Amino acid sequence: MLDIVESEFKHIRHPSNIVMQMKTPIRFCTQTCTPLHLVLLNVSLLLSLELALEAPALAFMPIIHKEITSEALSSIQFSLDGQPLRFSQRAIQEINSANEHTDDPAFQTQSSFHFDNEDFTGGSNRLVKLKERIVKKIISENPPAGSARSDLGGALHTVQDFYAHSNWVELGNNGINLDLGRVSFTGADNRAVTCPDDAGVLGSAGLRELTSGYFLFSQGLCGVPSGKCRHGVKLLGCPSGLNKDDSSRAGFSKARQLAVLASKDFLDQILSDPRVVNNLRAVKALMG
Repeated sequence: MLDIVESEFKHIRHPSNIVMQMKTPIRFCTQTCTPLHLVLLNVSLLLSLELALEAPALAFMPIIHKEITSEALSSIQFSLDGQPLRFSQRAIQEINSANEHTDDPAFQTQSSFHFDNEDFTGGSNRLVKLKERIVKKIISENPPAGSARSDLGGALHTVQDFYAHSNWVELGNNGINLDLGRVSFTGADNRAVTCPDDAGVLGSAGLRELTSGYFLFSQGLCGVPSGKCRHGVKLLGCPSGLNKDDSSRAGFSKARQLAVLASKDFLDQILSDPRVVNNLRAVKALMG
């Protein structure tokens, strides 16, 4: 029963895909569900429609991710071996597409993709691995350019979500986290109390240590482990939380600004890698 209801919530980061993602669960349920299943499914469908019409996505909204990524990519311009280089429009489109698909249903519960659930080890390891994978692909004899750009789009999404989903801004940081893409790191201990009185309000260790909001289907998206902070889902009755996913959220402007700078930094890490920096073929493979 819970699996059926949960399947209806998996569009939440991307409400625009609601129709496509609902067709299979609806068909399945009408053939196999009990009356109680159908009642629960109808409730979840109504909520899904409401979310699709009114709710902000539970990550930087897709258009915001696209704006951040395009701004960062378009800022990269230089010459190598006498050739002026910049990201082509095709490359930008491919990278943006991969960035957007990081919010697809299959990846919504992957905390490392979004720095949810205090998964700083998972998220930071993901970025280190993706950066290395991108470099290895573009320096290969026959570079798989599309695959490398896909990895880059996914990595940039994770970089950007660090600022939207963590308390980096609330901790008073005016610069980017230079560990992103370079090393693995952790945040607050899982026993640290980060939102002591209200899961939507930072306090105690949450005012001193790095933390992020919890986004758990198993707890109805609003529930969190004791003493921890939630992501925040307005239409489920828990609007307060750490996310800075759209302009209505406190800290959004600063988070967006840092996400742009951090995206540029991640790009620079790749392009300044000793294996890439003077390798015209590798650079053109990535930039188009």
